[in-house]
Amino acid sequence: MIMKNLYSWKLKSFFICFLAFQLILINMISVLNNQITTITSPNSLNYPKTSSQEVTINIIWNKTYGGEFIDVAQSITKSSLGGFALSGWTNSSGAGDLDIWLLRIDNDGEPIWNRTFGDYEEDKGFEIIESSMGGFAVAATTKNTTTFQPNNDISVIRLADNGNLIFQKNYSGPEQNSTSLKSDLGRSIVECPNGDFVIAGVTGTTVGASDVYLFRIGANGLVKWERTYHHWDNERCYTPHSLVLCSDGGFAIASYTYEASKSNDIWLIKTDSFGIEQWNHTYGVDSGYERPESLLQCADDGFGIMANTQSFGAGATDAWFIRTDALGNQIWNNTYGGTEEDGCNQAVLMSDGGFTLVGSTHSFDLGNGDGWVIRIDSEGEVLWQETIGDAYGNGFTSFIYLGNNTYIASGSTFSLGSAYQDLWVIKFYVDISETVPPSNGIPGYDLSLFFTSILSCMFLLLFKKKRTSYS
Repeated sequence: MIMKNLYSWKLKSFFICFLAFQLILINMISVLNNQITTITSPNSLNYPKTSSQEVTINIIWNKTYGGEFIDVAQSITKSSLGGFALSGWTNSSGAGDLDIWLLRIDNDGEPIWNRTFGDYEEDKGFEIIESSMGGFAVAATTKNTTTFQPNNDISVIRLADNGNLIFQKNYSGPEQNSTSLKSDLGRSIVECPNGDFVIAGVTGTTVGASDVYLFRIGANGLVKWERTYHHWDNERCYTPHSLVLCSDGGFAIASYTYEASKSNDIWLIKTDSFGIEQWNHTYGVDSGYERPESLLQCADDGFGIMANTQSFGAGATDAWFIRTDALGNQIWNNTYGGTEEDGCNQAVLMSDGGFTLVGSTHSFDLGNGDGWVIRIDSEGEVLWQETIGDAYGNGFTSFIYLGNNTYIASGSTFSLGSAYQDLWVIKFYVDISETVPPSNGIPGYDLSLFFTSILSCMFLLLFKKKRTSYS
């Protein structure tokens, strides 16, 4: 009787241990599968994942706007009444070659209104902002055809929320007069707490060079003061989002400075509230090519400069982000990209102190360039990056973070068979999953379950042994 019970106990114990081992093995395979099975966009397979997070881009909606010719967005802003407003240019409609194009869309991307401004020459819209007084303000460049020789002027346009024109005024730099016409370019605009606007751009000089140009206007468009800034041979504030109203009431301008023997360097200028320069810094190498694209101020009053460089990085042009302290001293910098042409146009500050960057990439695209989104931490390390687009050519120039991992980005896109760009707006949600490696040395293996299973087997064996000894 004792031998029969012992045989039965050994057989049952074998099956119990075998079942426990199967459960452990199933758990291991399940966890491993959860680690390596992810859903990613097809574009992400074109480059190695060096980031600490895996993402899936979920497109909420995707819209194009324009006609049969060139239509481009340069800037997008959110409307407090709902939806968004964009600025750029078009030659699909309007009066002439290229016209300033302003449009407003609702939260689903459906058009509310659009307006064009310009003559038969080339006119371009750059940064658009929402005004605290209602409506929108735009920094633009327009061709002045009323003078004896057409030349560029800075144009500021004020629109009501319904698209009606409040005013459009053109401005020339201090060295332009009736006999000496100098080109002036409007690029970036901010609103002051009292409703004034400050505009940054470029002005021509009598020696045939150019300076960074900053001026302040009242809500009625009348000039209150103007300043120019010079460093080497030619200086330019050349892109939207290059001007920042600082926490101390002054201004910061991201520009570049050029000298024939030194090529281009990034030039950051900090002024007081009257535009008087307080300090300036250059970033780059003397023989290289560096161009700033946008500027932001961080929570510690330092700055983040979104730029592009050919001086260093993986090759060709790479995106380059520079983080400084409040006095413009560099804290760190990092490049992003591959061996082909890549670049970013704008960065936004995130709540964790990191940044999101957008632009376009040829290194990681499906063909002819794709929209590119990079999320970095506060030290410049990549958390995730993704491309959005198709084989025909796409790129982002401006974007807004809407919260809850949701973004809206604008730029331009080519369609199949089309030789011209359409204005492109896309709203998307980023689904993020961490890819932290396990610390227990056995990939994907749950040691707590392993030890629990072993202890369970030992308990059952002891329990059975005691029962057998009592038989």
